[in-house]
Amino acid sequence: MPMLLGTKGDEILKWRASTDLVDNLKKRLERKWGSSSSREAEAFLGTLIDSFKEELVYEGQLDEELTALHQAIAEASTPAALVPLQARYRELVAAHFRRRNSPLALCSTCNALHDRVLLRAAQLAEERMRDLGQGTAPVYALLVSGDRGRGEQTLYGRNRYLLLHQLDSQRFYLFSHQLTQALHEAGLLDEGETPWHGSLTEWRSLLKNGDRHQEQRPPELEPMAPFAAAQKQAPPPLPEWSWRLESMADLCHVAGFEPLAEQALSAAASALKEQRGRDPFFQLARRVINLPLALGHFGRWRLERGGEHQGEIDIETLGLSPLVQLVRILALQAEVHEGGTLERIRQLLYRGALDVELAERLLKALQCLMQLRIEGEIRSEGAAAFANPEDFGMAVDARLRSALEAVLNLQKIAYQRLVGQV
Repeated sequence: MPMLLGTKGDEILKWRASTDLVDNLKKRLERKWGSSSSREAEAFLGTLIDSFKEELVYEGQLDEELTALHQAIAEASTPAALVPLQARYRELVAAHFRRRNSPLALCSTCNALHDRVLLRAAQLAEERMRDLGQGTAPVYALLVSGDRGRGEQTLYGRNRYLLLHQLDSQRFYLFSHQLTQALHEAGLLDEGETPWHGSLTEWRSLLKNGDRHQEQRPPELEPMAPFAAAQKQAPPPLPEWSWRLESMADLCHVAGFEPLAEQALSAAASALKEQRGRDPFFQLARRVINLPLALGHFGRWRLERGGEHQGEIDIETLGLSPLVQLVRILALQAEVHEGGTLERIRQLLYRGALDVELAERLLKALQCLMQLRIEGEIRSEGAAAFANPEDFGMAVDARLRSALEAVLNLQKIAYQRLVGQV
């Protein structure tokens, strides 16, 4: 259902699915009453009520299945046992999306799934550490950056993890090893990936100085004998330029000691405020503004030229990611640090950085691109957000073109406001 804008006070920007539904029902009922007998109108109302009851039954059954899965996740005996539970969860959520076509509902459910799985994996890492005679886990905070950090987790969202410790001790490096292994086994980390780990001091140093002096090291994931001494490793860097800002701005706490997480989040917010007026921020803004979009010259689509997705549009790279990054850049410039893309658009509107018409177009663009991304994930059963324009009907083609034109307009606004300051 579409996202539309209101017109007054705090209602100026909101999801209007319920209002649209009621309005459409009113119109249909008025047409029925104007041209039908009372018996026909009564039959129509009976059909409508039956449809509502059917949907309520479906929602109830879905809630029961998800509740059972939540319990199974909380009781999983190994990280590997979390993998089939996530697969079943995704099946249910994908079926709900095909029925409702609501990115907002899917993201909300996937956020909850991600957090439950991550929390259980951390608990199992603690248990494994105790079982191996390595002692109890130290004070730590586990944060996530990326899709989940913005509250925009999809079926196969992309995230990075940060593990902070309070005291520099051998127990922390033992726990870091166990947690990394648990995240791999649970399917939250791909092969070769490792969480950033370090102290609050090291985190603040990374925020201030970047990672130019660091070298990437793969994690040591071989089984460790009880009482084995873990080797201290330098905190891994946050490599790509696009990830650097995301790791600072799109960050949330999931597990561990909350006061430590709050200090880490506060340090990230302070670093963003300090760096907002510096040259690297504007250089990064220039890169984001110049990201290519799927709609090329003369209205032609930019298509993959080879490989498995030849002839398809990369929705993530050429649509959704530029929108998310542009909104983030403009939000940071306007001193908006919290929230996902939807909330940032709302705050930019409230602060006068966007007009109502463009804000509405961007909301519709976000919905359109998120829908296409989710549909791509369902088709591929993985993190692949591709769409074939040959499968588009006229309505989808028009919606996607309108979405990309809104992103292009946002690029122009960002250029006017930021590039001149470089």
